[in-house]
Amino acid sequence: MKTFYLEEITSYVSSLSRQDGARLRRIRQLFETYGFQIGPKYIKKVARNLWELRAGNIRLFVCVKENNIYGVHIITKKSQKLSKNDINLVIKRSKKI
Repeated sequence: MKTFYLEEITSYVSSLSRQDGARLRRIRQLFETYGFQIGPKYIKKVARNLWELRAGNIRLFVCVKENNIYGVHIITKKSQKLSKNDINLVIKRSKKI
């Protein structure tokens, strides 16, 4: 699998701290290599074809289509529960792909 980011994501990823950026790259590479076998510690299903990659407190929301991974939204998680606005944004952006 290969990962592609939407334009909105690339600026956020480049602004991450060195440690958070490295953690995100490692989890993304694990997902590209092993797919959904990486386990619930690193990945969680949000909706149909939408997944949340967990890299510490960074959450990268991805859409999987045709053996490609598309990063559609990214946040720094500060609370226990994911907001409905974030979920709706992820769904909206995934429909563009």
